[in-house]
Amino acid sequence: MSEYVTIEVEYGDDQNVVELYVNQTLTELDVERYLNPTEGDLGSPIAQLLFAAVDGIERLTIESDRLTITRAPDQPWEAIIDETRDALRDWFL
Repeated sequence: MSEYVTIEVEYGDDQNVVELYVNQTLTELDVERYLNPTEGDLGSPIAQLLFAAVDGIERLTIESDRLTITRAPDQPWEAIIDETRDALRDWFL
């Protein structure tokens, strides 16, 4: 495992969706999809962590080294990304 957790942010055409590329393995599965926080609360440990620790996540897709986050429209990206980064750093370090 790397000593540091790094995250690269990629914004797309949809203002409510962002992709975060992480230098750690997030899942051993091909893909995990959580269409709402309730599904996330019953999902993998990382899904549970993110839905509990980060306000504003509506949907979440987890792949090996990438998170695709759909936010609630009234939530600022800066807070969601910062809280996600902090949660993942706590998880991995």
